[in-house]
Amino acid sequence: MRQLYLPRVLFLFVCLMIASSWAKAQTTSYVVSGTVVDAKSGQVIPFASVALVGRNVGVTTDENGLFTLKTTRLTDSLYVSSIGFGVKRFAINKTKLQQSLLLQLPAAGKVLQEVIVRAGENPAWGILRNVRKNLDKNDRSRIRAYEYDSYSKTSLSLTHISDKLRSNPLIKKVLSELNQKDSVTDDLGRRILPLMMTESISRFFYRESPERKHEDIVKTRMKGIEIVEPEVLAQFVGGNSLSYNFYQNYIRVLGKDFASPVGADWKGWYSMYLADTTKIGNFVCYEIQFDPKNKQDLLFTGKMFIDTTTFALTMIEAKVGAEANLNYVRRLEIEQELEPARDSLGNNIGWMPVAMRTNAELYGVGKNSIGALAQQITRNSNFLLNKPKPLAYYDRTVAVSDTAKTNTTPLEELEGDDEEEARKDNAYWEQKRRELGGADSLSVNDRKIQSQIDTIRNVPTIRTVELLTRIATTGWYRKGRIDWGPYPYALAFNDIEGLRLRLGFRTNGNFSKSVVLRAYGAYGTYDGKFKWGVESDFILSRQKWTIMGLKAGYDLERLGFTPELINGNKVFYAFSRFGRYRGGYYTSSQEVFIRHEPLKGIMLTAAIGDRTFTPTFDYEYLIDPDRGDQSPRSRTYNDAYWSAEIRLARKETYIMDGNERIPIATKRTPVLWLKYTRGGHMFGGTFAYERYSFRAFQTLKFGKLGRSSYVLQAGYTPTRLPAVLQFTHLGNPTAFYAPNTFNRLDFFEFVSDRFLTVHWAHGFDGLLFNRIPLIKKLNWRLWTNADVLWGARGDQSRRYESMPRPTPPPGSDGQYINFGHLDPAVPYVEVGYGISNIFKILRLQAIHRLNYLKPGTDRFVLKFGIEVSF
Repeated sequence: MRQLYLPRVLFLFVCLMIASSWAKAQTTSYVVSGTVVDAKSGQVIPFASVALVGRNVGVTTDENGLFTLKTTRLTDSLYVSSIGFGVKRFAINKTKLQQSLLLQLPAAGKVLQEVIVRAGENPAWGILRNVRKNLDKNDRSRIRAYEYDSYSKTSLSLTHISDKLRSNPLIKKVLSELNQKDSVTDDLGRRILPLMMTESISRFFYRESPERKHEDIVKTRMKGIEIVEPEVLAQFVGGNSLSYNFYQNYIRVLGKDFASPVGADWKGWYSMYLADTTKIGNFVCYEIQFDPKNKQDLLFTGKMFIDTTTFALTMIEAKVGAEANLNYVRRLEIEQELEPARDSLGNNIGWMPVAMRTNAELYGVGKNSIGALAQQITRNSNFLLNKPKPLAYYDRTVAVSDTAKTNTTPLEELEGDDEEEARKDNAYWEQKRRELGGADSLSVNDRKIQSQIDTIRNVPTIRTVELLTRIATTGWYRKGRIDWGPYPYALAFNDIEGLRLRLGFRTNGNFSKSVVLRAYGAYGTYDGKFKWGVESDFILSRQKWTIMGLKAGYDLERLGFTPELINGNKVFYAFSRFGRYRGGYYTSSQEVFIRHEPLKGIMLTAAIGDRTFTPTFDYEYLIDPDRGDQSPRSRTYNDAYWSAEIRLARKETYIMDGNERIPIATKRTPVLWLKYTRGGHMFGGTFAYERYSFRAFQTLKFGKLGRSSYVLQAGYTPTRLPAVLQFTHLGNPTAFYAPNTFNRLDFFEFVSDRFLTVHWAHGFDGLLFNRIPLIKKLNWRLWTNADVLWGARGDQSRRYESMPRPTPPPGSDGQYINFGHLDPAVPYVEVGYGISNIFKILRLQAIHRLNYLKPGTDRFVLKFGIEVSF
């Protein structure tokens, strides 16, 4: 799984583990009854449909227009419809156990557009074809530019807990504090334990060509368990984090691609039913119900409403069933309402989402796992169309105002200027809720939740849980202006250093907005050496992301484990310090660099520095290989260099955590990286050389066939050099499967001065296993991979090591590495296949090595890995 800083999957999963238990699920029965009548004549309407919004729960009125609806879960409104009448939404009181209503239904007042229905054809198909034909008129992504205001409210609560776990002492303490408070229930009538509630006000901007997005977080407030900084959380749960566009072929939900019911392949994925013609607001609409043809596939079930005149999507209720191949999700519901957007002349040029509601009920692994309910409501308004901003305005995907954070401390605990500022903030929020949030802003139930959150946070043990969770999710412990960590690197054990202990820190935004200091110290009990590293970064511009930095250090490293070769796999790098440390060397390094982003998605970096090399293994090279055995030998060298690199990531998005810029998505466009390095004799450099390095990676969608990803790497060194200065290809002889490495190759088995590698992997998700009886209930997922390496090392370079092996030189550990090379006409190839999502966390991958089979080389190996994903 790609390494992301606090990805949504990890954030939500950790929230499930903040506590160990909660109250036993309780159910409440609600009864809604009443009469449906004609709004004009007052006559009863028999056989009208009455349904809860957001649920597949409904009844039909009898011949006298009467109905009684019973449910354990009550939403905020009813839909009522009947042939010849429009559809109307009626608000209901979610807190009442029983209520009786008189529902007046208006007559349908528009003439329907012509829909051609072929003989024997499902009538819904003709409507869906017209939806696709009218994309240019209705899809908001076709609008040249737009912007609007958003109000967003997000809450997270614990629910659905087993009897065994609710005896936890922490929860008992929390329950004793909450006994004096009014209980809060979810929409299923179960008592919940609120963890967090956030609100945000933002302004969203979109430009069609070139496609750019930007969101200004104007104001944000958070009450609850703070496992991450509120400013960071606001970037995840801002008003447009869940702004789904169902006109797209696939909808990205929880990191998975769900086929849209109005996408290009709707007919292949879904069964469609034309249920009724109803009225939504001012629009007469076709009501079409949709169900997945295979319930295990990543598809929705629900209903949508299509305007009969423009064939635009006006509203959709989409749910994910419990049988879908999706982890940690009991239910997922998405509701979206759209209205036409008009230009300055009053012409309809597209439909914009004006309201979005999302409910996700999550759970852990095993019978005794806790559950969590995540809910988000967003309201959009104040649309401005076809007035694009200059391109530079979109350079930052999300920007959080310096004054965005709202102090949520109760007024009675404040005094002086703090109290006055808090009163102004409260007045601001009340105003914005009325203007932007409307009916979806803070309710009576929401205020109960906020009160309970204040009570929970006053429990001392909760603060400890909060602290430990922040450390687990970020790797750092924040104390004022300093972050201590990262803890994955704190401890290691290998045959060179013995027990390696490491402690580091970095400054955060509370220290400075323009200066970042980093440092660490480490010590090994075997080698008795102290290692260290220091770095100072100066942020010259946040808009164009310009940084100048200096760094220096002394540490034990391993051949081939450079950032470009390990593809940023920090977990693999951390584990590489355990066990037998082959190819280790001590290095002292210094570097000065500057990084600048002149245009969004184009990052330029220049650096100058030097580093030393002192191996711990049996290695010497000839200083003058032309003299053969008469040449003097050396174990060490000094590499003095300068480098220039460019990174292209056209649609990459990122978040800001104080002074750290964290990439989170690339929108499936290629990310390209090119670097030139020039070594010289300046500053005492041993070798003069040139090196070119290239890398590209991308994720591709193939519809029903799943998703592929590739990593393409290439390198070229025209200068002859010792093996330790050339490209040592990254093998992985461990039992752990590591993507984008050669899992059947030994460490440093091959070295090249020119090479090309392709790492390809394809995930079928549940395409095959979802269709096999019995197996499909396991939710397994099939993977295939192929890793190919073309490489060569010239004769002139190989002469550096073409000498009889001497006695292991002083200071080495006696290990000897034979650097092999490839036949340039024959690539090294390994292929694999595997099953992931075993017990929702394990992956087994079988790897076959197809060639370069020396005596004693195994052709086949079975490896395992840990994957946590939805």
